[in-house]
Amino acid sequence: MMVLKRVILIVMMFSIKMGIHAQKMQIIIANYENKPNTDGWWKDNSNVKFSYDQNELNQVNEKSQTCLFIRWDSVPQNKPFTWFTDLKADTFAVPGMEKKWNAFKENTWLSFWCKAGAGDTIMLHYLVLSKDHKSKWGAIDMVPLKSKEWTFVKVRFSELQYENWGAVKADFDLKNDVRCFEVGLRLSSTSPKGFVEAWFDNLKLTNYEPFE
Repeated sequence: MMVLKRVILIVMMFSIKMGIHAQKMQIIIANYENKPNTDGWWKDNSNVKFSYDQNELNQVNEKSQTCLFIRWDSVPQNKPFTWFTDLKADTFAVPGMEKKWNAFKENTWLSFWCKAGAGDTIMLHYLVLSKDHKSKWGAIDMVPLKSKEWTFVKVRFSELQYENWGAVKADFDLKNDVRCFEVGLRLSSTSPKGFVEAWFDNLKLTNYEPFE
């Protein structure tokens, strides 16, 4: 009888542990409905502008009233693939987020909705950083954003192939130390209009594969 109780207790503890690991979690990176201040956001030059689009015809769905709009005016024609800004997800580097990081790690997915301006191609370039940003791993492949219709994009960082870009060289690892994530926005090979623009919404991290 005691052996049976012990077995039951072990099974219950295992089930609870599995339940914790299986718990679905999501973190909204920036709630654009609240129009977070963009003054400190990095950009390559002063012609790159951030604003919030509240035109109901430009929203991803009926629930959204505001989305992020990024435009680069006066794009030089001699700088193909310039990295002109990025969307940062430094959430786990904030004090008190270690427990949540433990629920993500290799299962970290980044997803968002986006669309490009008519005739534009913007290259999405994924980047993983150490907590202090001294170690960096850039994805080998870029993803072209061409559609002027809202497109759902998702990536699981553990499934990408990386190059080591950091000042402090280290092996790529999502199993241990806290990591930060970015989506770099780059020009394509040409920008015939002289400017590029793009819209973004619902940027979030999840520890499960998101489906819109």
